[in-house]
Amino acid sequence: MAVITWRIRCLLWGIVSACLTVYAIHVYWTSEASWLLLAATVVFVACGGISTVVAFHICTLRCSETHTLMTLLLQYFVSQMMALFAPMAVSKLEKAWKEPRKAQEKFLRELISRDADTEYGRRYLTGIQSLQDFRDKHPLTKYDHYQDYFQRLADGEKNVCVAARVDRFGLTSGTTGKGKLIPLVMSANARLAGTFYWRRSTNSSPVQKMGAMYCRTTHRFTKSGALVAPLSFVSDSAGSRIMSGAFVNTPHIAFQISTDFEATYVNLLFALTDKNIFTFSAPFASQVYRAFSMLEDQQDMFLEDLSTGRINPRLNIDAEIRRSLDAALKANPARADELRAEFARGFVGIAGRIWPHLQCLLTIDVSGLMKKLEAKYSKGTKLYSASYACTECISLGLNLWMDGRPQQYVMLPNEVMAEFIPEDLSSEANPETLFIDEVEVGKRYELVITSLSGFYRYRMGDVVEVVGFHDNCPVIQVKYRTGELLNLRSEKIDKVVVNNAIQESLTSWPGATLVDWTCAESPLMYEDQEGVEYDMFYLLFVELDPVKDFRLTEEQKSLFDKSLRKQHVFYDNYRQAGTICEARVMIVRPGSFKKLQDFIIATSTASYNQFKMPKKLRTKATLDLMMECAVDA
Repeated sequence: MAVITWRIRCLLWGIVSACLTVYAIHVYWTSEASWLLLAATVVFVACGGISTVVAFHICTLRCSETHTLMTLLLQYFVSQMMALFAPMAVSKLEKAWKEPRKAQEKFLRELISRDADTEYGRRYLTGIQSLQDFRDKHPLTKYDHYQDYFQRLADGEKNVCVAARVDRFGLTSGTTGKGKLIPLVMSANARLAGTFYWRRSTNSSPVQKMGAMYCRTTHRFTKSGALVAPLSFVSDSAGSRIMSGAFVNTPHIAFQISTDFEATYVNLLFALTDKNIFTFSAPFASQVYRAFSMLEDQQDMFLEDLSTGRINPRLNIDAEIRRSLDAALKANPARADELRAEFARGFVGIAGRIWPHLQCLLTIDVSGLMKKLEAKYSKGTKLYSASYACTECISLGLNLWMDGRPQQYVMLPNEVMAEFIPEDLSSEANPETLFIDEVEVGKRYELVITSLSGFYRYRMGDVVEVVGFHDNCPVIQVKYRTGELLNLRSEKIDKVVVNNAIQESLTSWPGATLVDWTCAESPLMYEDQEGVEYDMFYLLFVELDPVKDFRLTEEQKSLFDKSLRKQHVFYDNYRQAGTICEARVMIVRPGSFKKLQDFIIATSTASYNQFKMPKKLRTKATLDLMMECAVDA
């Protein structure tokens, strides 16, 4: 049976609308016109003209066939409105890129003016007139400086610190324990500009939906009734339900699923129903990789559900949610047959084959998984990280390049004030900072931010490298977080060096494919044992595929240490002096890193959407768990 697409429907709609409009004009001109008839005709012709133009325009566009008429028109009109107003935000941003120091001065003055009459402003911001005053008079800060202020603000106290509308309170991932409570203040200009550049990069149609990964996160409310939830959070409000239905292929009810496997499965299943999606999005590349790995492992289950139009009964899903999902999922044996044929060809490059109009996989890589994705599932499809953001500052930078280069971002000098601590000074308590026009290409800096959310000269912990300039504004790459440095004797080894050493070692570990890795420092093993003498060394935990009956000889394990010494001169010096012993490599059983993920989420404020696999274990509990998972401990 032939399928009537939205292109055909809109073409018919446009023809009928045009005919009715012309007929209304004809009736008016061939009859005696009263003022009432004139007014009615003008209104009808105006509406008919708009209807005709919209219909004919949509029929020229690539359209997601999973739309209803309401979601189709909503996405179309919202996209057109954003396209109309975005150039104003972009113009402001481009002006700021040309004169970043001037934009920073203006941003700081406006922020100080906003918060001047708060308790925080009276104590810390009085008398500050310029960037130089700010650097001289306001101390560098960390989170404990704000903790009491933010808690009081969340509890409903007035004029504490942030004199702006707080949309809600964010909660950082807290992978080592309690997360940080942070007021979230949104910027419409940054959102509009970011959407403009993202849409321009993807060259997408205003009526194409996107696929998305989301797992329901725990949330709570403060004494004042303010919502506290992670930055990546989908609200249950009516507005959120309507907008997600227009832009995302997953029914909003699926965003209430709180178990990782079921949420990943359902989101991916509904994304598969629409071969016209323009992007597939997830907070982190690890979630994208896990989704495609699930598709490969559970392909028969996906095909069965698509063919029958119901959610597999083996999934642990609430009965009410299941009923709603079953009602939304339409049986589509033809689509299942298309996918079956693609699966039979293998899973290399599967993303671009099941979604032939996919522009990119929209995600952030913090674990080095993009290379694995590019080598298999996403081969031939662009991987794109649109923005540099965190709970502390939602608008730090934009990625203007979707051309395969490493993730890099031009900073937003009219949305956040940035200072830069040279990398070699980052261990100091009160180091000198540089302004945005004082940094140099090729140098690394610890980032200090002053943001809309109430942070002033805040050491957020990210170390970035300036890789160029866009106009006159720095373009940066995020290299590591200060807490993830391996540092037994002040050698400071970042995760990029460790990953390079692992990759080099893999070339001499025949038949082994890396699944994931993490490290620990030997003192963590003995932190609860006072007076115990111990050697100083690093422990590397690696999960390999396949691992059945897989063992490494001591000589093969030593290759990691040798590579680390070759790549890091200070580590090599300490190894030669004998003050650091040879690194120890531990192979862990399959599923160990999933077990670590579940443990961290269960014992912290982290959620599946926020979770980033730690490359350095910082609690004895996580170290003990990985030691228990080792096959050769």
